Amino acid sequence: MNTNNLWDYTPLKSYLSTLATFEEQEWEWLNELLCIKQFDTKEYFNRAGSRCKTIGFILKGCFRWVKNLDGIERTFDFATENDFVTDYISILLRKPGEVDIVAVEPTTMICIDAENMLKLFDRSYSWQKAGRHLAEQTACYSMERLLASYYDTPQARYKRLMLTSPELFLRIPHHILANFLGMTKETLSRLRNINI
Repeated sequence: MNTNNLWDYTPLKSYLSTLATFEEQEWEWLNELLCIKQFDTKEYFNRAGSRCKTIGFILKGCFRWVKNLDGIERTFDFATENDFVTDYISILLRKPGEVDIVAVEPTTMICIDAENMLKLFDRSYSWQKAGRHLAEQTACYSMERLLASYYDTPQARYKRLMLTSPELFLRIPHHILANFLGMTKETLSRLRNINI
């Protein structure tokens, strides 16, 4: 039995529809590539040292990106519902990834083979347009994150996270959030208590 028919791909299609207008045939090309995967808490989407070959779109759950340097973990990003999950550098440069992508909570996602997705972008103008917009969004997001990591204080990063993604404080263990913000969990607790 094909369990893929039991899943609703509407969130992914709704997101992609904001990027381009697709004909029914173009949606069928996409449907042929999709499958559903479920991840347990602490299960890896991709490990550092392994080449990433999949693009995921979260239906329910949360992932984090982690860099391990000399045994010290540093969380540097999260993805939740309606976010894409992948290691673009690994896919585009065809080399092993340098980061771990790991589930923070039980997660269900739509998965697409990356090579097939790249081929899909070449099949029509609409898919080329969607691919370009996704690349532009990724580039802008990466630059914003880079600037924030260099110039924002941990307190400023905390304020921004409270404004943009307050639900993360209810879903993610505070020691992981503190690590992401570049502060101790005690400092994070103090900020939460004074509601800065």
